[in-house]
Amino acid sequence: MAFLKKTEARESTENKVSVSNRFRVLATSTLIATLLLILVGGLVRVSGAGLGCPDWPRCWGCWLPPADISVIDPEKYDISQYNKTKMWIEYANRMVGVVIGLLIMSTFLCSFKYRKSNPPLFWASLVAFVLVVFQGWLGGVVVKSGLKPGIITLHMVMAMTLLTLLVWIVYKTKEPTQPVQGSSKLLNGTAMLFCLVIVQVVMGTQVRESIDPILKLEGTTSEVPRDEWLTSAGYRDHLHRFFSWAVLISAFVLLRKSRILPSFSAPKTLASCVFALVITQIVIGISLAYLSLPPLSQVLHLANSAVLICGIVFLWLNCKEDPTLQGNID
Repeated sequence: MAFLKKTEARESTENKVSVSNRFRVLATSTLIATLLLILVGGLVRVSGAGLGCPDWPRCWGCWLPPADISVIDPEKYDISQYNKTKMWIEYANRMVGVVIGLLIMSTFLCSFKYRKSNPPLFWASLVAFVLVVFQGWLGGVVVKSGLKPGIITLHMVMAMTLLTLLVWIVYKTKEPTQPVQGSSKLLNGTAMLFCLVIVQVVMGTQVRESIDPILKLEGTTSEVPRDEWLTSAGYRDHLHRFFSWAVLISAFVLLRKSRILPSFSAPKTLASCVFALVITQIVIGISLAYLSLPPLSQVLHLANSAVLICGIVFLWLNCKEDPTLQGNID
């Protein structure tokens, strides 16, 4: 009888771990997919495909991208702007967004069972679901506004907010570990670096908004040399470049402070990775400024900034880690 009870207890524990592992995989997959969406969004901006589908949620009045221009109503749409390549790029961006929405909805539904054992995890999943719905609606506003400046910046800020929340959810699904002695000394520096990077992302988005009017006009791109595109950003570009020094110094100070931590500890490793990502971001930024905004650099600049934010948030969470405050989703 005792043997049966032990067996049942062991099976029960295994089932709980299995559920936890599934939730962890789902949350991690959602985070990776969100990073992919940001990468695809970068491709959309670089290709100028933001209005590849001039309406939302449909595309040229159809639920599926029209195979031929003849099916488009010329009285409702300016068919001279029809571009099949841009249309499919924008449509792919929307489809990835739908997948993200389904993944986040699944994460929220799976978190419902933890509403009592781990309320923060449940509420964070709920907020993430609300945010992704808002992002979907805001994406439609961006299209309907004709890529109006300001709305694009808000769209980017909300994307980074959602990304940060997903990082928190993924972190909370990991097994509790002992805090690294001395890591709490990195907390303020990590928080400062996070704020600086967010400001940089906002300014970088505004720099890009300043270039969009040039990209919208087909004829203008041939009249304005590519190496002069950044001049349209004016003081925004100068601020963006100058502020990169603040980010670099902050990341370097953080790296120096991490020297007191044990070798190969998570906070120390993350601090090194964050510094490497900052250096990479600056190098990519230099290539943008002096190589006439190569498309590949534009995409990498956006993608690297998203990964950098994830790294900083993971670093902050690892420095703040306290087993007495850790929830156990099992």
